[in-house]
Amino acid sequence: MICISCGRTHRYIASSIDEGMHWLRSDESTGLGICSFCETSVSAWDQGARDVRTLAEAQVSTKRDTDLAGWLIENAKLPSLPHVLIEIYKELESETAGIERMIELIETDPGLTARSLQLGNSAYYGSSKQITQVADAILRVGPFDLWALLISTEVKSLFFGIRPDLIDMNSFWRHSLLTACACRKLAEAQGTGSPGDLFIAGLIHDAGKLVFLQQLPIEYAEVVESHAVGDACCQLEAQVIGINHAEMGARLFESWNFPDDLIKLTANHHQPDETDPAVKLLRSANGFSRHYLEPKSEAPEPVGFEAEVGSIVALYERLTELVL
Repeated sequence: MICISCGRTHRYIASSIDEGMHWLRSDESTGLGICSFCETSVSAWDQGARDVRTLAEAQVSTKRDTDLAGWLIENAKLPSLPHVLIEIYKELESETAGIERMIELIETDPGLTARSLQLGNSAYYGSSKQITQVADAILRVGPFDLWALLISTEVKSLFFGIRPDLIDMNSFWRHSLLTACACRKLAEAQGTGSPGDLFIAGLIHDAGKLVFLQQLPIEYAEVVESHAVGDACCQLEAQVIGINHAEMGARLFESWNFPDDLIKLTANHHQPDETDPAVKLLRSANGFSRHYLEPKSEAPEPVGFEAEVGSIVALYERLTELVL
């Protein structure tokens, strides 16, 4: 008897490693079965799987049917954000934040180091003196702006290759970046939540849509063609796919071990009855971004933070020129 999942061939206990093994399913006529170490394969066996190939096919089908978000994440094979970027923003948000620590963190990642120097030497900052040290890049660009530029660029790079006939990715990133800037400035002005958390939340709040576009382009085309926005888009996604982009994004960030606050912000940003002040702020920033960039859309005109619009747009324009 051989287990078609793990390959064990012991009918009885043969070693201490296999102690307690028994057959959950077996077929004497073929000499095949599912051993007690492979409980997750039982349902596939019961569907008729009798070799390793049909077992894999049945397990994929079951996963997609019972946990679509998990199946999409497994198949998307997306790299995670460099952990150092999360550590930097924690430093920036702490009361004891130090430039030395930020330099140390960036220099642990060659890619972020190179990008920091590239930004510091960009024509935008108008200096003929070339810099070769991360410390100089931080002084020239500014700690928060440098971090914001780095994380914006990294997030953008994760979803390279989305079909252009389905979505204008430039518009997508402009909306995401403006939402992030609005989150940051509103958090600072209102004293609500963590400005760093909210900036990231604004930047990645629609990442679930990109998973759908990458993995389910045919199914998601129906949502795109509807031109639904905001909460209406979420409702249509749930009808067409079975899960909305806010839930999809939250599951993705769980797999990346993001902080719980970021996961909650992403998951709930299309909940109209949400009472959490930080989530409500993200909803307001999202609406502002859509109204500002698409004044003819159905997004309602935001009210209550007219005084912050100038600083939001100024930050957005500064970052846009360097990221997009």
